[in-house]
Amino acid sequence: MKMNSHSDIDSQESIILADIYQFLAYTMGYPEPELIGNPFLDAMEKMLENYGMHSEQQDIDAWRQSEKDEDLSDTLQIEYTRLFINAVPKIIAPPYASFYLDGDHNLQGKTTQKTRDYYRQYGCDITNPHEPADHIQLELEFLASLCRDYELDAEEMFLKTLFRPWFKQFYNRIIEDQGHPFYRVSVQLIDYITKEEQ
Repeated sequence: MKMNSHSDIDSQESIILADIYQFLAYTMGYPEPELIGNPFLDAMEKMLENYGMHSEQQDIDAWRQSEKDEDLSDTLQIEYTRLFINAVPKIIAPPYASFYLDGDHNLQGKTTQKTRDYYRQYGCDITNPHEPADHIQLELEFLASLCRDYELDAEEMFLKTLFRPWFKQFYNRIIEDQGHPFYRVSVQLIDYITKEEQ
């Protein structure tokens, strides 16, 4: 019987973490119907169960039951737009690091460039030049890429210097809004996975 080496286990954990980051990135992207459907939400509930987040799992289940005959992605598209794009009188939770870190609540600031430079340092870049590099979905996708490449020191440095410093403010805005359970639970999962002690 062959025993797994320590590095084999680390590699397996790194790939699992990459998949988790990619899943979380999907929760922060525009909810396309071909992606955010029942299989995706089943996986989300399973993840919540595995992490012992039972009340959050119940929130997702209750929402799904209440909209059983509806197209769930339609509901999420409306909520995504309200939270992240154009609520009146102001956007509730801009999903960009520069909004929180650059001190002027503007986008495409020095944090955006710093984030893009970090991506490029590890052979990554964004495909849409009009999307700021510091959008939360892109940052989570980058973390997934680092884990797939076993760049765990770089992953931790990115979390410490470019993700955690702004994420909590973003998280608080979504939690305080008390809006749709999908986004509340999504940021709770992201918080759980990206906490320093994890």
